[in-house]
Amino acid sequence: MRFSTLTIAIFPLILLSACVSSGKHDATLAEMDTMRQSLGSAQEEINRNQQQIERTVQELDAANMQNAMAQEEINRNQQQIKKTEQKLKSARMQVVTTTNELMKLEARKQDLQEELSESQTQMATLRSIENETKRRNQIYEKFVNRLKTMIDGGQLTVSIEQGRIVINLPNNVLFKSGSANLNPEGEEALTQIASVLSQFSDRRFQIEGHTDDKPIKSARFPSNWELSTSRALTVVHLLTDMDVVPENISAAGFGEFRPRADNETEEGRQLNRRIEIIMLPNLDILSNELPKVTP
Repeated sequence: MRFSTLTIAIFPLILLSACVSSGKHDATLAEMDTMRQSLGSAQEEINRNQQQIERTVQELDAANMQNAMAQEEINRNQQQIKKTEQKLKSARMQVVTTTNELMKLEARKQDLQEELSESQTQMATLRSIENETKRRNQIYEKFVNRLKTMIDGGQLTVSIEQGRIVINLPNNVLFKSGSANLNPEGEEALTQIASVLSQFSDRRFQIEGHTDDKPIKSARFPSNWELSTSRALTVVHLLTDMDVVPENISAAGFGEFRPRADNETEEGRQLNRRIEIIMLPNLDILSNELPKVTP
């Protein structure tokens, strides 16, 4: 009986213990399930994070690759910039060189233009001189033809000296010794000459008086200068009275200082005592521009 009672008494305890153990077990199982679920969720989160990390690593690798490619492009661009800068520097130097050459060429062009202008002016002057020479020779022929009788008679000579036509009249044809008054023969000779000179109203003439070296000293002529000048003026007055244009004629006296011959002989002194009618060259054909002075 006692066994049964004890058994009966223990059995509820066993049942109770079994119940308690069973409850803990179930709780533990539930907790384990929860932990497995949490672990699963954590694993899934880890997996997701791992995948995100992998994607991030891939994106980082891609970004690094892009950065590397961009850096290579930057390097290429920098090299290209350096090359371009070098080309630009060379181009600028070439521009400076070309500009300097252009300035030199422009200066040379200016010089050539000036030389051409000078050459054209010189050519024009030479043509004018050539025309003047032809005109002078034509006038010379007219003088010789018109005054041939007087030339043949020894009253005068006609020549071309230093580009000028020179009519040379000995003083013994025109004046008495020491006098500035014309002889009748001299007036007749000058009248014929005036008829020729008056035909050339576009030409200028200078009447030059010359003497030998024998000095003269009088109240009227203190020296040979006064005598030679007075004789030249006498000829000028007669020629202008014979319709030679006054504006085209002038007088000059040189005394004994431009001899044609030696004054040691009578023949030489006779040649030196003379009146010369000079047809002056046309100086208008020469340029009025001043010549360049090279420093």
